[in-house]
Amino acid sequence: MNRDFVAILGMMTGFLTVAAYAAPGEYWEVTSKMEMPGMPFAMPATTTKVCIPKGAENNPEKTSGDKSCKMTDVKTAGNKTTWKARCDRDGEVMTGTGEQTTTANGYDGKMQFSGKSHGQDMNMNMAFSGKRVGGSCDSEEIVKKAKAQICDSSRYHSTADWISGSDLILQPGSACGDQRQQLCDRVRKDAPKDVQAYSALQMHEQHIAGGVSIANECKVDISATTKAICKQLNGENYSQLSAYCPAEAKAYREDTRRRECEGRSYTAATRAADIKKCLSGKNDSPDDNTSSEAASAAQKSGDSTGSNTASDVLEAAKKLRSKFGF
Repeated sequence: MNRDFVAILGMMTGFLTVAAYAAPGEYWEVTSKMEMPGMPFAMPATTTKVCIPKGAENNPEKTSGDKSCKMTDVKTAGNKTTWKARCDRDGEVMTGTGEQTTTANGYDGKMQFSGKSHGQDMNMNMAFSGKRVGGSCDSEEIVKKAKAQICDSSRYHSTADWISGSDLILQPGSACGDQRQQLCDRVRKDAPKDVQAYSALQMHEQHIAGGVSIANECKVDISATTKAICKQLNGENYSQLSAYCPAEAKAYREDTRRRECEGRSYTAATRAADIKKCLSGKNDSPDDNTSSEAASAAQKSGDSTGSNTASDVLEAAKKLRSKFGF
């Protein structure tokens, strides 16, 4: 199940969750089943207990808990209601129609949706039914409880966690909109110095998919933030920051290579070219066989010429040290 389908599935199920209107209500048991042509497996039916305002069971505008879905052209004739719908969440738009037949203690209905995701056609059908189970409830209180659960920030243990939940906060009309300032303050404070927060921010901005940009909403200067976090690039966070900090990553690689070359044990048989090759960072190649033969010859020559050859190589090494600054 890909990311786009998950988003659209969440959009559709929002129709049948929590009543969005404040009024005395009663409990209903709602069962729904999704069908999506082309899916390799069938989606199981789901059953949810919801609080619906009294008398609103045949009005989709009052039984839908998803603000990203708008119903229009709602018409009721006898016990049958029809409507048109448009759902837009994170840039994924679905349009469709629905119809519902209501009885004294229940209802049955279906909806058909179509849209596009990344240029590909997507179609989805939903069949649903509702059964009055009785018991009074306060739909406003239900909404408050649902909001408290969705917006519970105690599950956010870091700024990266806040960023992962930002769509619940920054989307227009979001139930958690009152947490906007807290989110923005944390991002502006931590992203320039916390590698995890910075990485989460970059990932979010690169995969917005029609959603809301944290950088835009929270007035975050990505360029300045990147410049600040790049100063912290080291061996522990190299894999996370190297793509965003190319200059610092290059300097780190060169510094690491220099220290590795300085730590090697060179002998009189080692050619000056081999030291230079170490500093260049080039991988060993077939030409190294020639170098090995030359080194062997140098070793033999060293056996006969003694300290003169060693002195020559050491002198060459000193010149290289001066040239490369190590």
